[in-house]
Amino acid sequence: MLGRLEDKTDPFVEAVTADPRWVLEDELMVQVMGFTLYGYAFGLGRIVCLMDVEDINASVAGQLAALGVGPQYAQGLAEAAFQCFTNEADQSVYSQLVNIGHSHITSEDLSECVESIFQNTETLREQVQ
Repeated sequence: MLGRLEDKTDPFVEAVTADPRWVLEDELMVQVMGFTLYGYAFGLGRIVCLMDVEDINASVAGQLAALGVGPQYAQGLAEAAFQCFTNEADQSVYSQLVNIGHSHITSEDLSECVESIFQNTETLREQVQ
């Protein structure tokens, strides 16, 4: 099932990282992508692939680590995303990012979701400044 999940999530990751705006060294951008990816992967993993949460977390962490994100950081991000997603009271920006990714699990064209990575990164950056 892991291969089936990654067959679906790899094109999303590749589209984001192939975009000239992608900067691996931009921690905020990595977080936005990671939380959005998690929502997308979680929906596909649970609903389509019937996977365990631990396997979904490992898949997302592995994809992030393959990009150059530290493995412990990647695992922590996946675990934090899971906590955001499963806590109905959580209305944080991170929870919203997970929900954005999750809302695209039936999308054939992921360009809107990919674009959201860059738009949300800039929006959050502006709010912090």
